[in-house]
Amino acid sequence: PFICSFTMSRHHPSFLQAALVIVMICCSRGVLAFTSSARPIARKLQSTFTSISLSMSTESSPSTEPAAKKQKVESIGDIKDGAPTQKKEDVPLYQSEGIFAVNKPLEWTSNNVVSYIRGILEKDARNRGAEVRKPRRSRKKGVVRVGHGGTLDPMASGVLVVGVGSGTKELQGFLSGSKRYTAGVKLGFQTDTLDMEGNITETKPFDHVTMDAIEDAIPKFTGKIMQIPPIYSALKKDGKKLYEQARAGKTAEDIGIEAREVNIYDIKLLPTNEKGEGLPSFGLDVECGGGTYIRSLVRDIGHELNTCATMTSLVRTQQAQFLLDNTIEKDDLSADAIFAAIDKTNAEMKNKNDGNKPKDNDV
Repeated sequence: PFICSFTMSRHHPSFLQAALVIVMICCSRGVLAFTSSARPIARKLQSTFTSISLSMSTESSPSTEPAAKKQKVESIGDIKDGAPTQKKEDVPLYQSEGIFAVNKPLEWTSNNVVSYIRGILEKDARNRGAEVRKPRRSRKKGVVRVGHGGTLDPMASGVLVVGVGSGTKELQGFLSGSKRYTAGVKLGFQTDTLDMEGNITETKPFDHVTMDAIEDAIPKFTGKIMQIPPIYSALKKDGKKLYEQARAGKTAEDIGIEAREVNIYDIKLLPTNEKGEGLPSFGLDVECGGGTYIRSLVRDIGHELNTCATMTSLVRTQQAQFLLDNTIEKDDLSADAIFAAIDKTNAEMKNKNDGNKPKDNDV
């Protein structure tokens, strides 16, 4: 039967399988009991056919024992130097989570900064073996979370609070919290954007304006006041962003932008602007609450002085506990610098919270 099956197997592979089965059965039962001189050949023949049988069995049935063992090894991680390594899903995305502050560069949007930092942290996570996935609304696991705590216009620089991981949940308080700015102002003209990026829409004489007159006008803009936001802003009216409607050719009067209440805590008059220029230029040091537009403040002060004015520069010098001198510069941003800054903030907040806890002898 074996010879017949082996002969037929040249044309029909199924017969080869049948032949192998017959040989293995015969070997196991001692049917192929050759003479002592032929036994080595028999053992070699048995070994050869056994190897062929296992090879064919592996091809026809992928879920064999070796594959199962391989799968089991992969389930606990790659084997390196005799020990399993940590699985990707077990490697943390972040070395630390929390908040820190950067000095936003000029001409960068706040979202540009967020994207830049996210790229740094994604690269760091991959280098450490973590599983990193691209952000999507429906996706949470494996996504590096980064956000900011209050938009700065592209022409503005200064303190931008950034949240990483669980720190993004803490950013809402920074949006409405106290901020401090230094603004440059120039009298005599106004632009459609209320800053130097726009086109001049109005000019007026300014020779009558003195530093004393400016000093006298400033107190009218402290405290809770009503302010009309700039038309070039991300606020929405009728479901559309204001700047989109402005680019479509609409004016502030066409849109009907409503005044909003803002809180300005303090304004200090500075004798020169950011370039050291005096009248018709000067500077303002403003401390205010969330939602305040310094461009609108400059416009309104110009109207109060019977002229017009435009903001020439803006630097956010403080946001909550973060000062400009303690921010990370763009060229110094790295994963190590970011996580070190987060650790520092976390330690400061912990010390502050511990200091606020009542002592045992407090009544």
